[in-house]
Amino acid sequence: MGKIKSFINNIYTEKEGEHFLYKSEPWTLVYIGRVFAIPLARAIAKLPIKIHPNILTIITVPFSLIAGISFFKNMLILGAVFYFISYIIDCTDGTLARLTNTESMFGKRLDFYTDILNNIIMYFGLWYSQYYLQGQWFLGGSIVAAHYLIMIFGYTFLQKLTYKTIFPRISSYYAHLDEGFITFFVATISGYFRIIFPILVAMQFISYLILFMRQKEKPDIITNIKKTLRF
Repeated sequence: MGKIKSFINNIYTEKEGEHFLYKSEPWTLVYIGRVFAIPLARAIAKLPIKIHPNILTIITVPFSLIAGISFFKNMLILGAVFYFISYIIDCTDGTLARLTNTESMFGKRLDFYTDILNNIIMYFGLWYSQYYLQGQWFLGGSIVAAHYLIMIFGYTFLQKLTYKTIFPRISSYYAHLDEGFITFFVATISGYFRIIFPILVAMQFISYLILFMRQKEKPDIITNIKKTLRF
């Protein structure tokens, strides 16, 4: 038992010269994403053929596309499975980049914009099967639009999207990354997507509104936009 524990600790602990862990991250990333991403990144780094992290970023697109098509066809569990694969790969690319010292601004931009593309594809699939086919296209479209408006509000008017929690590794109790994971995986598998989804969007709005009211600095809108778009 001791050897197994030591082996696991060896995988998840940063060694000298390594820096693949951030000080604090969303709870879904800490307790789910990194659990799979760290050993996968270590395994990929040891392969005889070097795989650049940007390749992993690009690979997330076809998996998200399959997830979106599955959602479109109302095959929610299948879509959730392919989303989860895409999510783990998406968590792995950044971990691999930091592990192999191959981080770049291009890689960060690529990751940011592929995430946007992947989410749009999957949101469209869910909107079509869960709302459009139910004759509630406007309701579903309004909730999806609200999600994106809230995200734009947060990135534009908030100096920081995170805050301190009682857990050292957790950057916030509820972040947009948490919303994405719960929307595309938990809500779809549960069978209660139409109930859970609007609640998640409302929670994100409340979270950002509280941060906006508590921040003492006046937001630098232009700088925030440039930082968000990775300019």
